[in-house]
Amino acid sequence: MIFTSLDFLSIGRKWPPDKDRIDRYNRNKLLMQGDHDLIFAGLNEDDAPRIIKMRLNWFKREATAYADLGAGNPPKLTATEQETIDRIADANGYALTIYNLFSDLVAFGDSILKVRWNGARGVISRIDPSRWFPVVNPDDSDEITHHVIAWEVQKGEDKYVKAEIHEPGKITHKLLKLSSDGTEIKEPVDLSTIERYAALQEVEETGVPGFLVFSFHNIKDGGGVFGMDDFKDISDIVEEIERRIIKVSSTLDVFADPWMCGPAGLRVKDPLTGEVVWASDERYIVLGEGEQPPKILTWDAQMGSTFSQIEVLLDQLFVVSEMSKVLFGDTKNGLAESGSALKRLLLPMLAKVNRLRLRTKTGLVTVLVTTAELERASRMPGASLLSNVSLEWRSSLPADPMEAARIEATRKDAGATSTRGSLRRLDPDASEEDLDAEEARIKEESVISTSLLT
Repeated sequence: MIFTSLDFLSIGRKWPPDKDRIDRYNRNKLLMQGDHDLIFAGLNEDDAPRIIKMRLNWFKREATAYADLGAGNPPKLTATEQETIDRIADANGYALTIYNLFSDLVAFGDSILKVRWNGARGVISRIDPSRWFPVVNPDDSDEITHHVIAWEVQKGEDKYVKAEIHEPGKITHKLLKLSSDGTEIKEPVDLSTIERYAALQEVEETGVPGFLVFSFHNIKDGGGVFGMDDFKDISDIVEEIERRIIKVSSTLDVFADPWMCGPAGLRVKDPLTGEVVWASDERYIVLGEGEQPPKILTWDAQMGSTFSQIEVLLDQLFVVSEMSKVLFGDTKNGLAESGSALKRLLLPMLAKVNRLRLRTKTGLVTVLVTTAELERASRMPGASLLSNVSLEWRSSLPADPMEAARIEATRKDAGATSTRGSLRRLDPDASEEDLDAEEARIKEESVISTSLLT
């Protein structure tokens, strides 16, 4: 559903207004948490002797895999006012925020950040995307005119919706009473109806020229407002894998606890010694003379075809999710013997990570700049604006120092690099002072070596 006005907050409108999207978010939350039996109907048979649960949580693994590669090694943040950007990033745990943002994009397709003033500093909050309702220009769905953050609250038996309507430089607070079943907006009420909102002004000037809410998205379809999650693509495959493995486990359970058969009365309790020879309550089938014991019908292909199907499903899972088996330690096809070889094997994943980075970099910088603007507008002592802000992504793959050294040696021999350039690439975290000192030592050792040879 696309909103082009604030009419969805009017009296008589249904709540929530975009139920299909919110249901999708809630479904994906359950998948990520491993509660697959609540989503996949009949996954576990309740009448079975032992309920088998196979939480093959590929959903969580997919989300964390791309978050690990995309932001496991936090990006480098720089600005002219380095102390300010470091303080804002550290105080808000911005590295973890970026990590969670990547996870949200995979799981939900959307991730929302909000900047607010807590009375002492600017705070960057991660918002549940199910609380976010964007209003767009009816002629251009890429242009958001209002960010509405709305959620349900309850006081006694009464249900309400607390809404923040964000516009550039302004936030409007509303409290809307719902019907008794919580499905329809009945009327607006005073903010003081809920004690913790009593001090809020209905209209709040932020002092910041732009929005305080920022949305980030995975791939969007043409004209779409919301991002596409990656769970939908693998959901059917994971469900089928879990069903196959559960059936294999239940079949093995049958053969691991077999029944016996034989003549009646073979097992009795001796009344004198109390010794049990056979008892009728055992898993025992009585056979009459000439009767054949029952047999379990088996498929000619037996279990081999089941495992072959599971292998095919796993192959498709890796293709659709764009994940590489190498990430999970697969050694069937050999090991990557160098950093460049590892990158080639992970190429589909790295391409997807790059897509996510392209979609988030500019917005993440804007969040930091806006936080500094809000602190300055709120007259925070020592607050300053940020300028020349830069965010540089760093690789989360393990470094291969031997390969890097060989590459730099080749460049140096070919006259394609300076000593300082090589040092910077080999140690990207080194300061200018560190590079100066190292370059001076190299020159000194070179002079000493030359003098010894002569």
